[in-house]
Amino acid sequence: MARVSFEDVKRVGIALAWLLLFAAISIGIIIGASELVPGWGGQRWFIARNGAFGVLGFGVATWVVGKLLNKYSWERMGWRTQTGTESSGWLPHWLRGAGLGVLMAALAVGMAYAFDGASVRVIGNWGFWFSVSLPLGIGLLLAALGEELAFRGYPLRRLADAIGRLPAMLLLAVLFGLAHARNPNATVLSTVNVGLAAIWLSFGFFSPGGMALAWGAHFGWNSALAIGFDAPVSGYKFQVPAVEYTPGTHAWVDGGVFGPEGGIVSTIVLIAGTLAIIGKRIKQPRTWLAG
Repeated sequence: MARVSFEDVKRVGIALAWLLLFAAISIGIIIGASELVPGWGGQRWFIARNGAFGVLGFGVATWVVGKLLNKYSWERMGWRTQTGTESSGWLPHWLRGAGLGVLMAALAVGMAYAFDGASVRVIGNWGFWFSVSLPLGIGLLLAALGEELAFRGYPLRRLADAIGRLPAMLLLAVLFGLAHARNPNATVLSTVNVGLAAIWLSFGFFSPGGMALAWGAHFGWNSALAIGFDAPVSGYKFQVPAVEYTPGTHAWVDGGVFGPEGGIVSTIVLIAGTLAIIGKRIKQPRTWLAG
């Protein structure tokens, strides 16, 4: 049985104190910003508005707590600009992540169609589709970045330094799942799947693609479900015109009204997506679990 020393407890306690400060700054800025510009943009820009507040709050907290106080480099907090010895910038990593997220969402919807009778109908009205999809797409882009800054980024890196990568990933996956457990029509399986999504994105964070890949994957998944298929995302239905998603017969298969994230189709796809990010490194677990 492993022994827990005073130094271990002290290290974890210090990490948690930093994370509490990070959370306090983030929440304070988000509340302050929402009070300063309440209702900006109206209902159509609601997702973008809240996403912008999240990016502002968690972004400033990352800079203050991570960069200034903890002296973490941007590279250490996941913003990697090179792979190996070649400089590539973050955009290629983001695009690869977005492509993976879109592919995984398409596979989940395709499996829902093949195995449970879910359907996606094209119903026209493409002119109105753009006016709805533009603010929604911007909102999902910002919301994905905000959640990555909140649950990956500095928090995951700081916690991993204290307790190791795998325990940190699992702990934040539980918190990520619980954060979505009160969403409309959430179930035990949907909460588990959201936790699996956090693990998928955490492997993206610790991969050479870093935060850019995790952010892109998060956005690709959400935007493909919401805008591409009109499927609910974590229980929320956005009523995108021109397409119409209808779940199949069994909610445990395709997630029902919670969306594909609530069904076994997403469990399978998220596990496959995680393995795709790990790739050849699965034969060398120390390269992505150590440190």
